[in-house]
Order: sequence, then structure tokens, then C-alpha cells
Amino acid sequence: MLKKAIAVRPPPDFGLDEERAALATQLVELNMQVHDRTMRLVGPMPTPADLTMQQFRVLGHVVRQPGISGNELGSVLGVSAPTASGLVERMVEKGLIARTDDADDRRIRRLHPTEAGLDVMRRMDSMFERALGVVLQVLSVDDLELLCRSARTMLGALDRVAEVADAG
Repeated sequence: MLKKAIAVRPPPDFGLDEERAALATQLVELNMQVHDRTMRLVGPMPTPADLTMQQFRVLGHVVRQPGISGNELGSVLGVSAPTASGLVERMVEKGLIARTDDADDRRIRRLHPTEAGLDVMRRMDSMFERALGVVLQVLSVDDLELLCRSARTMLGALDRVAEVADAG
């Protein structure tokens, strides 16, 4: 029986001590395995029929960087200012992005996701929820409690990192 060759990625460099680096590498590898098995089980994320790939990229950048300006967005996307403006206009018309004036420079328009835009991204990123739906029957109560504790631990760590970033 032939074994499928698996590409080995170099361990992530998080600037950690040896023990934490080994655990981080293990966590990244486990996460990739969970992702791959989930994809085989529930398939790729659904794509909204009314969004082009470029519009989806716009929404993704605005969700990840709320308050990004139109010019910054154009630079990130590698498109001209008029092209970025047209993409933003279509997303505003769809109710997925809102424009606000910059507090310091009224010539600059800041882009923010609307609740509808956030909902689209949540639905697009629902692989975990779809996978959980198919494995709930085989997970014990102890397993579910462990998953909940792990998720709360991750949320707490994300909050601490955000606090440090906001303070600095």
C-alpha cells in the first residue's frame, strides 16, 4: 500500500521557548488536520451567490481592518482608487459596508462592516459549526466541556493580546 506523501511545513516561528514552540507546532499541525478532515466531511464554505470574489475580498479586509480608508483598501487589493471606490460603492449598496467620515480629516472616508456584512463573513466561516453539527452525537459531555473550556481559554488569551495592543 502506498502512503500519500505529506508536505511538512516548517514549524511556526512565534519567538517562544523550546517547550512552548513544540506545543505551538503541535497545535498548528492538529489544527491543519482538523481543517482537512472537516473539509472532507462537510465540504468547503458556502460562497454567497451575489458576491464576486473581489467583493468578498473587500469585505474580508474591511472586517479584519475596520476603519480602513478607501485608499488603503485599494493599496491592499492592488487596484486603482477608482476601482476600489466602485467596489466599495457596490458593497455599500448591498448593505455590507458603511462609510463614515474620518474624525480628523473629513476628506477621508472610513469603511466599516455592517451587521449584515459581519453575518456574511460568519456564514462564510461556519466550517467549525458545520463540523460540530455532524460530530455532536459522538462527543461525550466531558469532551464538549473540554472544548468549551478550550474556547474560553482562547477567548481570554485573545482579549489579553487585544488589551496589550490597545494600550501600546
